Amino acid sequence: MNTYQTGSFTKQLNNTQITIHYKQLEINTIEISSYLNPTEFNAYCKNGCPNHSQKWTCPPNCPSFENYAKDYSKISLYLFYTSPNQLKEVEDKALLAYNFIKEELQSYLRQIEPENGKMIAANSCELCTTCGLVLGKECHIPDKMRYNLVAFGFNVSKIMTDLFQHELKWASKDQIPDFVSSVGALLKK
Repeated sequence: MNTYQTGSFTKQLNNTQITIHYKQLEINTIEISSYLNPTEFNAYCKNGCPNHSQKWTCPPNCPSFENYAKDYSKISLYLFYTSPNQLKEVEDKALLAYNFIKEELQSYLRQIEPENGKMIAANSCELCTTCGLVLGKECHIPDKMRYNLVAFGFNVSKIMTDLFQHELKWASKDQIPDFVSSVGALLKK
């Protein structure tokens, strides 16, 4: 079993201090391959995500993970999670909390991205208001564009349970989960 580092920190969201917990794990890149199934997970993107075929970073435009990661021997995975119940008097606590930690993770990964490494984002690219793909153009800022684990075809839920012993929780109209989670990574030489 792999061991991971844990911790927590606080960040301000509107007028509330939010505690964000994290887990971090570094493994050999080859070890993550067992969680990869682009046929299955890209089908979910195609059938359920409005970004499919609309962004350079989303299927079917995403390269294969094997090709993208071929020059990197290590992958550091980062899990951020927080309780939406920390937010008071907010209509959609779960969505706000999820978007908040997703952006915090995204920002953190960009800050620590090694010069000889590559970030794998926590979500689809949101750098441009309208992706160049929709406009029939190349990416506007290819040096900053990053793909995400889901776009490569990873089973992120299984990564969370197997590698972090962390169960993915889903919100529903009537149910706020105990916590919301986001996962990203860094490829390293």
